[in-house]
Amino acid sequence: MKTIKFQLTNLNCSACGKVSQMKISKIKDVMSVRLEQDGATAIGELDASRDVLISELQEALTGTGYKVNSI
Repeated sequence: MKTIKFQLTNLNCSACGKVSQMKISKIKDVMSVRLEQDGATAIGELDASRDVLISELQEALTGTGYKVNSI
């Protein structure tokens, strides 16, 4: 199992974190997603059976306006 850490920005409210978590969890081979949101920023971790690229996270969030960065 792989654990990938990332940062989300441009979140407007707590529902944004829930939407992000739901969209990221739909990526193939992702088993769990955890987010700790503090205002417009969240630190996240996901567990997957393979390496998940930051570009895959950003693609999953297309249209939301949220930005993903590696940490």
